[in-house]
Amino acid sequence: MALLEVKTEHQRISILVALKESSNYGANSSMLADVLKRYSLGCSRDQLKTLLNWLEQNGYITLDKLTENTWVARITQSGIDVAEGISVVPGIKRPGPRG
Repeated sequence: MALLEVKTEHQRISILVALKESSNYGANSSMLADVLKRYSLGCSRDQLKTLLNWLEQNGYITLDKLTENTWVARITQSGIDVAEGISVVPGIKRPGPRG
């Protein structure tokens, strides 16, 4: 169980960092699935939806649900604070130092 929790924390920070680094602070669910896969954190579409819903419910992203399978996520200022390590949140891995 501990490994699953660690993976989930890594997935959440990876999503936030990807959104923060996007030119318009957003990405669709397909792109985010590819980001997670690239970092060996891949998951099913249902699991990705669960991750995105959690991030939205906690105020770190907004979601525009275009179709059942295509969602567009945009990071909020609170999400940027987490992605930059300014805010530390249970359930999201703190990012390592950049430099």
